[in-house]
Amino acid sequence: MPNETLAQTSNTLFNIAFVTYIVAMVAYFFRLAFTRVSVAGVTSSTVTGTRIGLVGTALAVAGLALHLVSFVARGVAADRMPWGNMYEYSSGMALLVVAVGLVVVQRRFGYGHLMGFLLAAAVLMMTSGLLLFAEAGPLVPALNSYWIRIHTSSMMVASSIFIVGFAATALYLVKDTGERRVAASGGDSYTGSTVGAARLTPVEPDARPEGYEADGALAVSVASPLAQREVLSPVLFPLVPGVIAALFTLLVWRAPVAAIIAGSVAALLGTAAWYAVPYLPPAAKLDNLAYRTIAFAFPIWTFGVMTGAIWAEETWGRYWGWDPKETGSFFTWVLYAAYLHARSTHGWRGRKAAWVAVVAFFALMITFYVVNLFIVGLHSYAGPGLV
Repeated sequence: MPNETLAQTSNTLFNIAFVTYIVAMVAYFFRLAFTRVSVAGVTSSTVTGTRIGLVGTALAVAGLALHLVSFVARGVAADRMPWGNMYEYSSGMALLVVAVGLVVVQRRFGYGHLMGFLLAAAVLMMTSGLLLFAEAGPLVPALNSYWIRIHTSSMMVASSIFIVGFAATALYLVKDTGERRVAASGGDSYTGSTVGAARLTPVEPDARPEGYEADGALAVSVASPLAQREVLSPVLFPLVPGVIAALFTLLVWRAPVAAIIAGSVAALLGTAAWYAVPYLPPAAKLDNLAYRTIAFAFPIWTFGVMTGAIWAEETWGRYWGWDPKETGSFFTWVLYAAYLHARSTHGWRGRKAAWVAVVAFFALMITFYVVNLFIVGLHSYAGPGLV
């Protein structure tokens, strides 16, 4: 029998961590508002921005600690690994997204300006978990195997890192669009792309427009990065993510109120992305971050698919049967493999490869939500209560 007191403690800590993440997210976005950007593209926080950023980091770390205790307490209360249903799985992914954000994105790469978006992703995952909440309890017999520790944990870890990669990819597409349009407005053009950023055409010294500096054989714009925001539509940024989030929520949960809330939150995040464009790392660095995170997660996902096949042979007597969940996982694997291949293929580097990663991420979300909740198969016992 589950420990009801410990389960309730876990739920309470989850809710506190949820609120803490939201406040930390707001603090990180306020940090953007108190950031200066020079004409050379160097960003620096004001004294107020630095203080607010430290508060945001402290809150994110505190929220992560509370979330971790909640996650462990849930497992102890249920007397099993705490990823046996969609609520727990969503909670685990959110926990790992924040951990990767703090340790890798902010600490290792120094991209603290991205943490607000990663916290937003974690909050959305936790919100989906709350909508699919299930009380702590034992697993159904089909899931009561030691393979759940290996297969499900690896898929959860890979999915979390893919979420970080998606955030970096989406911001890369935004930043790259701004950089390209500013270059075009200055009379320059892009002739191709390296892995990470578009390449400016060489410009003769006498033909360089005002506001450009030489960098080897290339002409590099040092015009104010604020112009990158001005060339992007402030209408599409809230509109597109808002509509997608609302439709996805309406499709999955069939809850109009939840769809309105999700659409509104996504629209606010889109507005924040538009405002943050000048303060984001260069497109090349964002693309490099996306590539490195996805490349790290891909073999973990591959391992998860393989162990899932072994588990299927033990449970159902066959390694692979094209069950909807198996098919979705394999299709997601193919798309991420295509992304990694596209990175090394001439003509597909940069933006084209990034769009493949976006499609792969949507395939991941469909596999987790739509297949789990609506498509009948051998994983139909997954439902809201079980993965």
